[in-house]
Formats: sequence, C-alpha cells, structure tokens
Amino acid sequence: MSDPELLKEAIVDELERERHTHKSLRQTISDEHDCSEEAVSHAISALNDAGVIKHERGFFELTTD
Repeated sequence: MSDPELLKEAIVDELERERHTHKSLRQTISDEHDCSEEAVSHAISALNDAGVIKHERGFFELTTD
C-alpha cells in the first residue's frame, strides 16, 4: 500500500485500538500494509500537522474519539 490516504486511514484505525510510539507505529503499519517506514512517517506527519493525531509523553494518540 503506497497511497498516502490509505496509510492515513490505517494509522487512525491502529490508534483507535492502542497508543504507539513513533517507532512502533511506523513498524506496525509498514509491516501490516507492506510499505516503507518512510511512507508511514510522512503520513504520520501529515496527520499530526492536520491536528488529527498528537504526540504526547512519547506516544501518539487521536485528538478526538
């Protein structure tokens, strides 16, 4: 999966289930969706910039439930 929008959806879905560090989120999504960690990192940054997710105390979480 290399479509940035699908990666963003996968990240949000994963964060609905549990919190992750940046590293664990990159690894989990890249392993489950057969894409590079770099692509996942770009999607994480886009979601963070858009205010959909936030990074606090070492973990990413959704900003709204």
